[in-house]
Amino acid sequence: MSSPQLQPEEFATPAADKLDDIVAMMREISRQSDPVEIFREYATRVRRIYPVDRVLLLRRSLSGDESIQATVIDDWEAPVHPWADSDRFQTITGGMLVSIFERGEATIINELEIDDDDNGRDYLADMRSLRAIPLFEQGEASQMIIGLKTEPQGFFEKDLPALVWLSNLFGRSIQNLLLAQKLKAAYQSVDRELKVIGEIQRSLLPERIPQVPGLELAAYYQASHRAGGDYYDFFPLPDGKLGILIADVSGHGTPAAVVMAIIHSIAHTYIGSHDPPSTFLNYLNRNVTDRYTAHSGTFVTAFYGVYDPRTGNFKYSSAGHNPPIRRRCGASDVTMLDKAGRLPLGISKEITYDDAEELLYPGDRVVLYTDGIIEATSPMDELFGTRRLGELISNCDLNTTTIVDSVVETLERFTQTSTLGDDRTMVVMKLQASMGHPLYGL
Repeated sequence: MSSPQLQPEEFATPAADKLDDIVAMMREISRQSDPVEIFREYATRVRRIYPVDRVLLLRRSLSGDESIQATVIDDWEAPVHPWADSDRFQTITGGMLVSIFERGEATIINELEIDDDDNGRDYLADMRSLRAIPLFEQGEASQMIIGLKTEPQGFFEKDLPALVWLSNLFGRSIQNLLLAQKLKAAYQSVDRELKVIGEIQRSLLPERIPQVPGLELAAYYQASHRAGGDYYDFFPLPDGKLGILIADVSGHGTPAAVVMAIIHSIAHTYIGSHDPPSTFLNYLNRNVTDRYTAHSGTFVTAFYGVYDPRTGNFKYSSAGHNPPIRRRCGASDVTMLDKAGRLPLGISKEITYDDAEELLYPGDRVVLYTDGIIEATSPMDELFGTRRLGELISNCDLNTTTIVDSVVETLERFTQTSTLGDDRTMVVMKLQASMGHPLYGL
């Protein structure tokens, strides 16, 4: 094997044509997102600028030993994908090609002589000049492009710098695209899983709104991601009473959704009394703290109220949750249901929750909500707040579904985006002014 030699100053193609081809190649590569198309464009343009009779592609063996894998690109009828089409490569152990690859340097051999027992002889047959351009990854040659010519003295050392630059820019472009494809595939896989998680989570929410004499109800739930940590539920109770729960798990996404599912499971295993409501929150707190949140730092805010349609009484208990707002017909402002409150669920199982109650009157509107509603921000970083929420329930004639729609539309106008920064959930109650209501006429 002869040593690399300096050659006379001459170009394979005129300089102006070479520049035009390089610019055209770079322009076309910038448009591509498919590694196969980038390789095709590169191979076509470079071969036009620096003509050869045969092109080999070498790469390090996937087995991790000292062998390499080689393929003759000219023999490929289908589009080339050198980083993926492993079945088109043959393994070579020892010989000139392995030696050149292991050196990992740009090399020219203009008097090529092949030993009869060289393992790469079939790839080099009838060739008299060789040019090797390494492609680097993490500081080592991972692939190598071998150009071959049938005549001796076929390559020029002055072409090596440009070829090394061009080839490694091309190689990096391919690697970046392959990485982008892997990331996209991984994201799509995770997104599919999150979509399933979100569907499962939404299946845990009430399938239908319960019918309670004299009480109109509507609910809204929207996760900021595929799945979220907000939760609401209804519990039909003896004597026609209705339990209403709203909760918000700290954090977002899948972890919060898992805890939300746990809360749902614990809530639906409760067989004790719901009067007073604090007994229910005490049960939730003990179980979620003991089994799940004591060492994770996760907590859950929750509000649980029990409405009695026979009396209009609404007993409630709160675990660090945003107090619901109540507005009476003709009232100039809202009142907050904030007379009972303790720390969120999941912080300490020793916490004992307290209770309070409100007498609701015909026409009263009560909104239970999570912080994603009132903490939504405008482009000027202004909070939506309870004042705006209270204004949206000022009209005594609106039904609960209309109130929910109004809040959602107003939030989108206020934030100027349909993208949620946090989960949003609300339950709207309205007492109907009907002859059947025990407080009709008050």
